[in-house]
Amino acid sequence: MNYTSAAAPKYDGKVPHLRCGREDIGEIILLPGDPGRIKMFEDLFDDFKVLSTNREFTIATGYYKGLKISVCSTGIGAPSTEIAVLELISLGARALIRIGGTGTIKEEIDCEDMILNTGAMRLGGASTFYAPQEYPAIASFEVVDSLKRACEKNEHKYHMGICASVGSFYHGQGREVPFELNYDGTKVLKEYSRLGILNFEMEAETIFTLSSIYGVLAGSICTVHCNRITDRWLIDNEKAQKKMCETALLGALNLNNLYLNKL
Repeated sequence: MNYTSAAAPKYDGKVPHLRCGREDIGEIILLPGDPGRIKMFEDLFDDFKVLSTNREFTIATGYYKGLKISVCSTGIGAPSTEIAVLELISLGARALIRIGGTGTIKEEIDCEDMILNTGAMRLGGASTFYAPQEYPAIASFEVVDSLKRACEKNEHKYHMGICASVGSFYHGQGREVPFELNYDGTKVLKEYSRLGILNFEMEAETIFTLSSIYGVLAGSICTVHCNRITDRWLIDNEKAQKKMCETALLGALNLNNLYLNKL
C-alpha cells in the first residue's frame, strides 16, 4: 500500500486536487466556476492543452499572444474555490482572475453587460478560517485597471462596484426553493440594494481575501446572466461568455505588460 502525508498530500509530486505541478501553469490564472467553460479557450489560445481533470477541477494552459496563461475551474462556491486558490498559489501563481456569470440587482444593468467587482461582501464561509470577518475582500487595483482597459478596448459596456459573494444560491440570494410556498425573497434584494451592492455571485470574496493574505494579485470580470430586479434570466449566454473570455485574456495581457513585468 502507498501512502502520502495526510496533512500535505501529494500525488506523484503534484498538488492533490488540481493534479499539476509548478511547471504546468502560467503566472496568471483565469478562474471560471464551470469546468465546461474551459473549452471556450480552445480557439483563443495557441498550444492549448488540458493538464488534468479531477472532480470539479479542470485545468488547462496555453499561450495568448506569447503569454503563458492557465485556466482553472473552481466549482460552485467557497469551499472548492479555496482549494483551487491555495493550490495555485503554492504552485507560484502571481495573479488570479475570476471569470464567469453573475446576477445583478441594479435595474439599469443589462444582461450581457460586464461587471468588474472592486470588492466583495464576505458571505462565502471558507475565508473566515483565514481572516476575521472584518478583514476586507478587495480586488487589486492592478487587475481592475487592466480589465477596465480591456473592456474599453473591446467596447464592452461595464460596471464597477461591490458584489455580495454568497455561499447560497437560493435563500442567500433571495430565491425560493422550487417546492417552497410563501417565501418572500424581496426582503433580501431590498437589503442588498440599500447597501449599493451591484451583483450576486459565489466565489469572488474567497479569491480576493486569500490572494490579499498571501500576496497575490486578484480581480474579477463577469458577464451578467440575469437581472433580479427585472426578473430576466438570459437562457443562451454562450456568446456573452465568449466575449467575457476574450476580454479577460486581453486584461491578463495588460496586467502582465503594465504591472507584473515591473514588480
